[in-house]
Amino acid sequence: MKKNIVMLLLCVTLGVYGVELDKLPTYSTHYDKQGNLHTDLSTAMQKAEKSGKKILIVVGGEWCKWCGQLDNFLDDHEKVAELFYGSFEVVRVYYGEGISAEGKSLLTQFPPPKGTPHFYVLDSKAKLLKSIDTGYLERGYSYNKKKFVAFVEEHK
Repeated sequence: MKKNIVMLLLCVTLGVYGVELDKLPTYSTHYDKQGNLHTDLSTAMQKAEKSGKKILIVVGGEWCKWCGQLDNFLDDHEKVAELFYGSFEVVRVYYGEGISAEGKSLLTQFPPPKGTPHFYVLDSKAKLLKSIDTGYLERGYSYNKKKFVAFVEEHK
């Protein structure tokens, strides 16, 4: 019974966000070493201000195994992806060898990431609200759906 109630709540929660995943901005779905992070963050700030959403900085890179696992998890769980991208203005920031000067400058404003991917929740003015090590969201070689949804609900 309890499991059925949790699943019902999950379905109701996920059904609210009809995000068109194929129309997300590139800065939300890809780590770009050479991208214009200043413009991307400014755009996300404007969208967050209009929508009342928070900004979620996802630090990582194409080289990062767990960043790839995050993408696979979101691809495999469309409703969770809709909730994730519908709850935040997501900006991916490349971290690693070849990081841009803009990326370095942005990340020096926050506590160092404890691994990748790493989440920074910001308000619409880009003020840090929370720094989150994503390790607690993992399960096996993927992510825990229940914990991931709870993370979004808690921090959106």
